Amino acid sequence: MKKIIKALFLIAFGFLAITVPIYWFNLDTKVVKLLEKPMMKHYDSMPRDNRL
Repeated sequence: MKKIIKALFLIAFGFLAITVPIYWFNLDTKVVKLLEKPMMKHYDSMPRDNRL
């Protein structure tokens, strides 16, 4: 039983250790900003079926 509790604690601590810096430094938005330019270039080059 102690092994299970220890494993759950380590999993929870690992999850917290990963998510807090992502939230604190706003890393999710920074990654999306880095990917925005290549994604827009890709989608702008795709052929369109309908004209807007």
